[in-house]
Amino acid sequence: MHVLNLDDKWRKRLFILEVLVCYITVLLFMMLTPLMGDDYNYFANVNEADSFWDLFVQEYDQYMTWTGRSVAHIILRVVFFFDSVALFNILSAGVFVVLTICIYLLIDRRQKYDYRLYLLIVLMIWIFGISFAETILLKYTSCNYLVTTGIILGFLTLYRHWLIRESEGGILRCIGMFVFGVCAGWCSENTSGGAILLLLIYFAFVIYNKRHGRAEDISSNAESSLTIAMYGSKIMPWMVTGFIGMIIGFAFMIFAPGNYLRASYIEEEHSGLVGMIARIQKTTLLINDNFIILICAFLVILIMLRAIGKKFTELHNMLIYGFLFLATAYSLIMTAEPQSRAFFGAGIYLIIAICQGISDIKIDERSKDIERIFYTAISCVISIMFVQMFFEYVDSSADLGRIYREETERNEYLSQKAAEGASEITVPMLRPGFDSKYSFAYELDITEDPEYWTNIEMENYYGIDSIAGVDRENWAEY
Repeated sequence: MHVLNLDDKWRKRLFILEVLVCYITVLLFMMLTPLMGDDYNYFANVNEADSFWDLFVQEYDQYMTWTGRSVAHIILRVVFFFDSVALFNILSAGVFVVLTICIYLLIDRRQKYDYRLYLLIVLMIWIFGISFAETILLKYTSCNYLVTTGIILGFLTLYRHWLIRESEGGILRCIGMFVFGVCAGWCSENTSGGAILLLLIYFAFVIYNKRHGRAEDISSNAESSLTIAMYGSKIMPWMVTGFIGMIIGFAFMIFAPGNYLRASYIEEEHSGLVGMIARIQKTTLLINDNFIILICAFLVILIMLRAIGKKFTELHNMLIYGFLFLATAYSLIMTAEPQSRAFFGAGIYLIIAICQGISDIKIDERSKDIERIFYTAISCVISIMFVQMFFEYVDSSADLGRIYREETERNEYLSQKAAEGASEITVPMLRPGFDSKYSFAYELDITEDPEYWTNIEMENYYGIDSIAGVDRENWAEY
């Protein structure tokens, strides 16, 4: 048995430590994020179910009248049916870690137990992840974005693993990949669509190589696992069943009657060509608002790699995921009013592209001075990101703790009043000054208007006719 040398042992220990810290840190923030907004609506709706199977009846109704993202919503309904929010936090934090590991595994030419690369992945999601407080920490939206993206990347990682090894498998693998593919395709319109596009690229590589034979060399030092996959000479049955599964799941989601019914409620100022130009403008502005730093980083790294002599063929993985980012992001022009959180999956594809580019900058005894400079500069950037994230995490933890305390006090008061049969209640709004990038509480706080949607969802949850908010400084009940 091969015995790891001291350096390898420490690399493994640091890598495992980072994974554990990643889990604990995100779990803490999830625990400090109580039910908010649509969480109350779903919880109240699930409480009306007489049995477990009624959850599927409820989901069918939503499929027909509102949205086709049934995989995410079934998961959420099951969690709320068993009233296991604490368990959901534990599992959701696990999904976050799985997501980071899948990103890590999708990157070529990484070192064994590359703790530097893994740290960068985690930091990039925390710092640049789209609407982190909404897409990862809130229960309802984390099912729609974090959990679904974890399913999609889990499918892609497994697909790629077997593709690299040209492993044929058997009937069970074909069936398993089909079912997994249906779930992955039924997750998120643009992110699942990007995954389907990636599979088509894989098929194109295999078909090209089958017709033209295997190329002998892309790079003298390439350990690129996807390069090996590019040289696959045949399409295997599980590849087809997995792809068909994704297409079927995607079709069920896209063609849900509820999508068209919901779209009919949205009125656009322009239609036709002018309307499409307006959509492109909206999408481009949102991409600029959410990704300008990452796009610039992608371009800088690409230029750096070209400067040290890397060929475009060597950078195919970086370029593929950069292309998936653009395709996934601009697919939102099909939506009349795209929201920032819808770019979450596109952001993950861009993070993979950037991390791949950084992984392609290597140093060894033969490295040129310019490569060493680039490698050192990126290491410094990662260190700065870590320090900045450390202080922001500590500060945000305190703010989330204060918000959690006020939310808990208010919820206990509402539960008490609901038990007493009160019909009209006034409760305090959140105290100003605790806002944080990692909390969506102020956007979903109740208002002075009992008819506002956040008030209505809490009213439905507690069974109270009217809930109005007042400034915290004017509140003295508790």
